[in-house]
Amino acid sequence: MPGWVQLFVVVAVAAAIVLVAHLAGVPGRWAPLVIGGALGLMTALVAGAPRREDGEG
Repeated sequence: MPGWVQLFVVVAVAAAIVLVAHLAGVPGRWAPLVIGGALGLMTALVAGAPRREDGEG
């Protein structure tokens, strides 16, 4: 996908997370923690587990 589409998707997902956190009643000072955790989890799920190089061991 082009870079601008990727940027739009990331911003849209972040906005959705903010909306869900707001509707769930998360206090404003905790919102960055919730958003960061959710985006970190999404990154880990997309990236997958680390792989070993063929030359190791």
